[in-house]
Amino acid sequence: MTAPSRTRESNPEEAERMQRWLGRVCAQDTQALRSLYELTSPRLMSVAVQILKDDGEAADVLQEVYLKVWQQAADHRGVGSVWGWLIVTTRNASLDRLRSRNRKREQSLDDMDPADVEGQTHNALDSGVERCLEFLNGNARQAIVLSYIYGYSHQEVQQRLERPLGTVKAWIRRGLQELKRCLEA
Repeated sequence: MTAPSRTRESNPEEAERMQRWLGRVCAQDTQALRSLYELTSPRLMSVAVQILKDDGEAADVLQEVYLKVWQQAADHRGVGSVWGWLIVTTRNASLDRLRSRNRKREQSLDDMDPADVEGQTHNALDSGVERCLEFLNGNARQAIVLSYIYGYSHQEVQQRLERPLGTVKAWIRRGLQELKRCLEA
């Protein structure tokens, strides 16, 4: 029978080594930071990617996390594990990035005029879909373009068009059915 695998948190030698490295990082020891990075970055990257769903943004967050570790290593007072502190720091930085991304998206949604949406689909669509979109009523067309071309959620489309959510969903569903019939013809 094989022994159960030990997680990083339950490995006392590793935890002690990480605590020593963090103490050396407080003294601005770049080699200690490098060692800490080499050990922890794959797992922290995984945490950031899981939250952000984007490798590039996750890498940016990880860079911010290690910069924070470099600048604020003394803030970890040894209460809890270094792993725990790093994971919470990464999680919080990732959530902050996600919130920031959502705020920017909401601002761009507020700046967009629904009447402009119809004219902006031209670059994103092939001619068949664009031709079929022209046959849809204006409300269904706007809702579909905002949702499927610009990637807005139904809730965001509802807010932008100032219509009940059920109405927006019905426009999208009926519009997609019409698009399908048109494209199959």
